[in-house]
Amino acid sequence: MSKVPDTQLARAGVVGSTAVRLGVGKLKSKAKRPFMSQQAVNDDVEKQQSVEAEILFNAITQLRGTAVKLAQMLGMETDLLPERVREELTKSYYKVPPLNRVLVQKVLLDEFGKTPQALFANFNSEAMAAASLGQVHQAELKDGQHVAVKVQYPGVHVTIDSDIKLLRKLSRSAIPLLAKHARPSKNVIDISIDEVGARLREETDYRLEANNTQWFKENLSLSGIQVPRVYEQFCSDRVLTTEMLQGQHLDDWLATNPSQETRDKAAQLINDCFVVSTMQLGRLHADPNPGNYLFKENGDVALVDFGCVKVLSSRFTDNLPNLLFAFYQNDIEKIIDAYAAIGMRLSNTGIDDFHTVIRPFGKWLAKPFKEPYFDFKEHNRYTNEGLQLIREIAESASMEEVEEDFIFFDRTLYGLFKIFERLEARVCFRANWEAYWGTFTK
Repeated sequence: MSKVPDTQLARAGVVGSTAVRLGVGKLKSKAKRPFMSQQAVNDDVEKQQSVEAEILFNAITQLRGTAVKLAQMLGMETDLLPERVREELTKSYYKVPPLNRVLVQKVLLDEFGKTPQALFANFNSEAMAAASLGQVHQAELKDGQHVAVKVQYPGVHVTIDSDIKLLRKLSRSAIPLLAKHARPSKNVIDISIDEVGARLREETDYRLEANNTQWFKENLSLSGIQVPRVYEQFCSDRVLTTEMLQGQHLDDWLATNPSQETRDKAAQLINDCFVVSTMQLGRLHADPNPGNYLFKENGDVALVDFGCVKVLSSRFTDNLPNLLFAFYQNDIEKIIDAYAAIGMRLSNTGIDDFHTVIRPFGKWLAKPFKEPYFDFKEHNRYTNEGLQLIREIAESASMEEVEEDFIFFDRTLYGLFKIFERLEARVCFRANWEAYWGTFTK
């Protein structure tokens, strides 16, 4: 692929031409349906969705950066888009068409003043994976160590501000396209866009990601979870070099038909990592899309992307178990007290909203903790059931202050639940949190 469009005009042009292609296709398809049988109409709808999905994905891969991040978010939310479109968007986790080798060489030359051939004993110019901000190449250091070299797409870091402005303009017209029961408010859209922009600015700083990766390498000690070593001398603002870890991406791993026991092990490891990171380390690996995990034959898991890491406050981690246990008990007074302790204040209407918004959300959130093992194959609609509840509590007028840490925690947990559904795994949640509940449940 050629250079990423890096001006607002060029990127707006891609968006505009894509919208025209989608609109023309819809009009042509609808015009002929009155003359077709119901079965033919159904077939045509499915065919049109496939065409739209391909057009949309092609546009996203041209834009990269912000566009791909949003595609990843939408690809995880199965009730917002037709299945065929969602399936196409899931390619954005790690199957974006790569840039050509000339542009890759230019990035390395700009960053280090040397060609890939001078830096490494071997450098595979064909990308092994490509996603939102960069693509990964296999290489070998001169001491024989095999490494993964992530190269950022040229121009991505300068497109974020213009993309955020463009997204803000487009967001209002996009709301009617979403499912009626899942339309976010103006305020939630603005907060979401701001958050995407802030996280992207962090993720384009590969030195920050190198520091995050090294921190987890040194501090996360959990059997079965692997974090790569960082090679700082081959890192820069736009290049990140880490140890090459073995494993497969989720879809490829599932295609090998792993046993139920192995799938359960992988899911439990990811969940345990989440709890340990939250409660012991106070830092979240906060981008839970499937492309950030590599699955091994025996069910072990490698974490491969630390571009989005959230440092949690002690106020949040100290009081989070109280809130979860209050939801578990369905106790309104304890829930309100726990919210206040975390920094989330309810207005005077909070009691009224408790029965319509907070209680249903709490019952949904506590459901996996009610059973020794929660079976995501049996409860395969669990995340879809909770998505609207999450939106309603976020939009609730009674919630005067929302703690940012809770938003990250909630979003990350939801993303992990989506992965557990894909794994059709059985996961033990209660035992992890009882260790923290036990200090105040007596």
